Amino acid sequence: MILSTLKKEKSLSLKKIMSLTNVSRDTARRDIVTLTENNLVRRTYGGIAQLDSFKELDSFLTRSSHKSREKFLLAKEASKLIAEDDLVYLDVSTTVSLVPQNLPEHLNNLIVTNSIDIANQLLTYSNCHCRLLGGNLDKKKRCVVGTKPLRELDDYLIDLAVIGVVGIDEKGVYYAYEEDIEMKRKIRLQSKKIALLVDSTKIGEAHKFRVFNFDEIDAILVTAELPGSLLRRMKEHHVEIIQVAN
Repeated sequence: MILSTLKKEKSLSLKKIMSLTNVSRDTARRDIVTLTENNLVRRTYGGIAQLDSFKELDSFLTRSSHKSREKFLLAKEASKLIAEDDLVYLDVSTTVSLVPQNLPEHLNNLIVTNSIDIANQLLTYSNCHCRLLGGNLDKKKRCVVGTKPLRELDDYLIDLAVIGVVGIDEKGVYYAYEEDIEMKRKIRLQSKKIALLVDSTKIGEAHKFRVFNFDEIDAILVTAELPGSLLRRMKEHHVEIIQVAN
């Protein structure tokens, strides 16, 4: 209720929050602290305000319903890149989370992931070997985070990593959270090949953190036509562009 009201009113006082949620002053203050620590609001004198520097991501579950057909087609095409006996990394992403349902029933690969949703889907494959990285559970992003999954990735030489993006333009590939920087770069370091799944809403979008340059990308799967400047940059760095019919 606090966030939905904040979207309409831009800022809320402590008194307003108490009235909205029918809680005490101390409880309202604790709510403010929690929202601020989770980078959902900006704390002000006497209350909270909307974050005003960058767009914040929707929750994972909300985002998974957006552009569902487009995401499904990207995931289906990505599943075809997985060769027999490949050691595969499937990253946490609403689009990548659709890859498992497109895999053949006889799948006999080792798949590593930090996504609890992907790991859960892979339970249905009797011959598939799944490794869910350890770490702290991020309930909002539905994945494990922290230093432990980074250390565990050292144990794997990945043939193919399939990764989503938050934004991509002619300057590179972007993500929304600071912890994404180290994790994504670690995946790149441990992988022979990485493939990015990019739906039409991500093209031309910049976000908080630029993580990949084009010389670090092997393939990109897209459903929309790329702008000329972005297309040229990819061709300069020999990125394989896989156009998926939508």
